[in-house]
Amino acid sequence: MQINRDKALALWEKHYGYRTEAKDFAGRIMYKNAYGNQDSDYGWNIHHIFPVAKGGTNIEHNLVCANIETNWEAGDKINFWANGRLFSVQKVEAINDRKAYEIFELEN
Repeated sequence: MQINRDKALALWEKHYGYRTEAKDFAGRIMYKNAYGNQDSDYGWNIHHIFPVAKGGTNIEHNLVCANIETNWEAGDKINFWANGRLFSVQKVEAINDRKAYEIFELEN
């Protein structure tokens, strides 16, 4: 899946339906119409659950909508703080014989 505006909006609709506002995994608010808007507190983009820099891909189950600030805080890390909360990327059961990962919140 190549990431572009149309694919990002399709991913939004898959996860949030036709809602125009949602919270990302770290609890930050995103506005659907603020995709890619770095000047907005509610801007969002696509976050790779398992970072590309560590071998992750653009396959749909490795992508999640995230507030731009959350995505920046997570960066290419497996364990990271975002919005004052600690998260860890962990391997889960394979999807269609492909490695799969999810983001879990850790107690801090």
